[in-house]
Amino acid sequence: MPKRPVGVFSLGILIVVLAITASAFAANLLANIFEIFSLTMILFGAWIVVLGGMRVASPEQDSRGAFNTFSGGILMTTLGVVWTFYIRELFAEYLFSALLLVIGILVVAAGIKAWRK
Repeated sequence: MPKRPVGVFSLGILIVVLAITASAFAANLLANIFEIFSLTMILFGAWIVVLGGMRVASPEQDSRGAFNTFSGGILMTTLGVVWTFYIRELFAEYLFSALLLVIGILVVAAGIKAWRK
């Protein structure tokens, strides 16, 4: 059993993030309803990155490693940013290459990590 169960805490963070993004939509800060989901992905991805940092400080035996958690957070944040840019039609010609760049960097980092073992 994990020393620090963060599942309920993460669920609370997700609910708070949804409340913030829904409020931003109600205040007309977002272009359309789909930006609620993309902004939620960005903010919750940032939380997952923080969670990965917490796992570096106190690793647990039977859970995903800090690198896996951090990588998942970066990927979720990147997908949210790409989705937001796509909705707003910003840098549309560069979105796919930017997403591939982030995925490639994560794969190279995972390869370097596996090589050092």
